[in-house]
Amino acid sequence: MDWVFLLIGSVCFVELFIRLDSLRQIRALTDILTKVARVIRSPGISDHWKEKILPSYALALFKQSLLIFVILVVCFLIFPLLGLISHFLGGDFIAQSTSVLGIAATTCMAGCYAFIRSKASHPSSDYGPGSKILHRIALGTPFVGEALFDIEKSLYGSKSRDVNEENHVFVSGLARAGTTILMRRLYESGQFGSLTYRDMPFVLAPNLWSKMSSPSLKDKELEERAHGDGIMVDYDSPEALEEVFWKARCGADYIQNDSLIPMAASEEIIDDFRTYVSLILHKIDNNRYLSKNNNNILRLGSLVEAFPQATILIPFRQPQQQAYSLLRQHRMFNQRHAEDTFSRTYMSWLAHHEFGSDHRPFRFAEQPAGARDTDTMDYWLEAWIQAYTYLLAHLPEQAIPVCYETLCNSDSGTWEQLQDWLALPASKGDETFTKAPDNDSACSPVLLDQAGELYSRLCAKAIGSEQ
Repeated sequence: MDWVFLLIGSVCFVELFIRLDSLRQIRALTDILTKVARVIRSPGISDHWKEKILPSYALALFKQSLLIFVILVVCFLIFPLLGLISHFLGGDFIAQSTSVLGIAATTCMAGCYAFIRSKASHPSSDYGPGSKILHRIALGTPFVGEALFDIEKSLYGSKSRDVNEENHVFVSGLARAGTTILMRRLYESGQFGSLTYRDMPFVLAPNLWSKMSSPSLKDKELEERAHGDGIMVDYDSPEALEEVFWKARCGADYIQNDSLIPMAASEEIIDDFRTYVSLILHKIDNNRYLSKNNNNILRLGSLVEAFPQATILIPFRQPQQQAYSLLRQHRMFNQRHAEDTFSRTYMSWLAHHEFGSDHRPFRFAEQPAGARDTDTMDYWLEAWIQAYTYLLAHLPEQAIPVCYETLCNSDSGTWEQLQDWLALPASKGDETFTKAPDNDSACSPVLLDQAGELYSRLCAKAIGSEQ
């Protein structure tokens, strides 16, 4: 009987949580926290004004936190009520619900019910009310992510193997360089473990979330991803989710209000990243990690320090074509974010600021900001020049440029050389490298010449080059 009461309590908690508009209140709290962080980090605000404005933010935080506390108290009242009923029926619901097993079961049942409820209410959407709540709790509240990671380490850290000296592979470059298709082609080899969509939204606790969500696991038919580029995904598709770790552990070091800047992780964070990778590999019983994360170009030195034997692949593409693809994606995601604010928030949680209404470009200290109008080819061509100029100047020995055009040319042998370099079995795979039709959108001749010269230098260093 007490197990039935646990199920009833879990369902009632989720329903109360949704109907009391908890999601909006949590969003308001995170907005205040974001404003506080911006004020504290801003070099343009004097200490005098910080002292004046921070007390008002502190009061707002207190009021909002108190409101959320009251909502949670109301949501949890169902459990004492069920405990009273259980007592009269001769049960011991209170002891059952407060035990480690009871807490784990309640969390699992509540999470599964929220997920099922969201799908039933919005069968055509991946993000119904319940799913949005889970994502906001897991991704939108920093302390929750860090707490989950600490729990994951305590439960599974001692069970995971030492993978620090393995030849892991990190794929990273400016967006629209073929990073995703390259990562998927490598993943097809079966030699790597990676995060997948099934790890969402509790990305920082892959083993714990896998155990909790297993009763509600289901398959999803392949569908084209939001980028509209023909890449098909399902729940088991690998994806760039590890950035959640970096944002949770050191987001303030590289995420600014209007840009992302290079960073160097502390030894503590590097140790935690090693642990995180080992936990991911423990879940899927593999020794080699595969990552695709464009933000990693901001921390190449930290990756090398974490995994000295790893290989870093830096895809690049003919600059005018890559700039046009970036412009096209920016326009498309601007429209998408205007129609669906959750998609904008979701990308922000993942620190995916490559394009869209929350676009924050990479900014490198030794280079000027460049063009400001994001709706022009010149802006994105300038971004291409800045990114790959920086990369050429900071490539560690473990990094290999990969020209996407040569990957698309099956006669070049580039893919075969890459397989040999990474000690992968020879295979063609289902994923194909496809060159998009050329686009000759107008842009600055000066920028084109500068980008063309840089492209030639990259090609000369790329795998498969005869120079």
